[in-house]
Amino acid sequence: MELFITFINLFFGMLLLYFGGDFIVSGSTRLAKKFRVSKLVIGLTIVAFGTSLPELVVTLAATFSGSDEIAIGNIIGSNIANIGLIIGLTCTIFNISISSKNFKNDLNIMIFVSFVFLLFLYDSYLSRFEGMILFFGIILYLVYKFLISAKEKSLNDKSFSFSKNLILISIGILALYFGSNLFVDGSISLARNLGISESIIGVTIVSYGTSLPELATSLIAGFKKEGDISIGNIIGSNLFNLMGVLGPVTMISPLLINLNELKYELIVMFLFSFSLYFILFMKNKIYKTYSTFIFIFYIIFIVSLFVV
Repeated sequence: MELFITFINLFFGMLLLYFGGDFIVSGSTRLAKKFRVSKLVIGLTIVAFGTSLPELVVTLAATFSGSDEIAIGNIIGSNIANIGLIIGLTCTIFNISISSKNFKNDLNIMIFVSFVFLLFLYDSYLSRFEGMILFFGIILYLVYKFLISAKEKSLNDKSFSFSKNLILISIGILALYFGSNLFVDGSISLARNLGISESIIGVTIVSYGTSLPELATSLIAGFKKEGDISIGNIIGSNLFNLMGVLGPVTMISPLLINLNELKYELIVMFLFSFSLYFILFMKNKIYKTYSTFIFIFYIIFIVSLFVV
């Protein structure tokens, strides 16, 4: 009976996370279009922030529950899933190309922030001061993106209702709040029932659940041939996970983790991140052979967590 309730919590928690993230992305994207923000900036900021909200609320809930390894594992696993699962699957199904010339700059920033994150984790402890640095970093990044947004081709959306989109965003936030509580409770219970370490649960089940909004957004953007939004969403989301999620969470409650249990996952996260540089050699058009390879690599990674 207890295991049945666990799966019910996971299922409904995942549903609420998905629809909550979708509502926030839809409302936020329309707001961004109204103020004539470019496609890449929408993907890297508004959409990325909206799709990273599940990671934020789940990480907060896990931290308050005393499950620091689920909190960190969720961030690492989500960043891996964003590239391996979402870019791999989206670009294998659809023909994705990137028109913005700023892709390389944002990718370099993501790699740099990943190294800073690794440096902070070296002593197996994320302090409040380190959280402040990460949070200050996301503020600087947002200012940087909006300062250069005028150089990108702008969008315009004549059909706009500020109140309706605000209500949509509010409903999304409530759905994320309740969904995150159900999902974390179910994940912790599952880890204990199956004897699986919380770090692996965080890297797999929790990270997959919180990555559903990114997956839906990138698939929809790929279907509509909006490559800048699809790929920008992933890079921006990874940056928000590392700075906009871990930053404020660590400022509220410092995290203590077992680095030895996450070394493998951290190496995989860096490998996936560096793999995005291959896009530059494709003249910003993502080949299906490349995306298929990283998608298969992601499946192998998930399987290896349970068989090694």
